[in-house]
Amino acid sequence: MIKIIVHAFAETEKAVVEVLFASADEEAVLAKMIDFQKSYPEDYLAIYDLPLDCDLANLPHYPSVEIGKDDFK
Repeated sequence: MIKIIVHAFAETEKAVVEVLFASADEEAVLAKMIDFQKSYPEDYLAIYDLPLDCDLANLPHYPSVEIGKDDFK
């Protein structure tokens, strides 16, 4: 199992979602989360648990972003 920190923010008319950090070390993830919360106080930050060697689409909830067809034009 690893944990990832996801960061989401709006840039003018676009939104960005990115993975900032990934680790199997829970203490390292929590320490990084504190740092990121100080750096990005207005943004959305979340920690997700991700099992290895797993089809994430089969989990009840996983990191995802909705993208419309217009985003591919």
